[in-house]
Amino acid sequence: MQETSSRFARLVSIRVRPGKETDFAKTFEEKILPSALREAGLRRVYLLRLLGSPAEFVTFSLWDSEKEAEEYVDSGRYRSYVSKISELLEEEPTVSRFVVDIHAVGQSVKPLRKKRR
Repeated sequence: MQETSSRFARLVSIRVRPGKETDFAKTFEEKILPSALREAGLRRVYLLRLLGSPAEFVTFSLWDSEKEAEEYVDSGRYRSYVSKISELLEEEPTVSRFVVDIHAVGQSVKPLRKKRR
């Protein structure tokens, strides 16, 4: 299905200190994600790791609107999340902002299953 959209996206590039990749992913999943998923207007969040560069991550978040994404930033919650991972970071994350022109979902989309430990 394909649709035009007024949705908004944020891409946050994150460089983690070498050797802290697992700690970062665990902290993101346990201390940031549960709270972030309750943000008004937030639809999806992905944590991506760059192939061939294990210390480079990107978070991609899809929002209902730019206004809701900016309210989240203005509230101080984004800074609060960054402070929870600051000791694991090589440098300050960089944020890019996007208008979502087209959003498409394939027919074969299935929920990801969490890995068993």
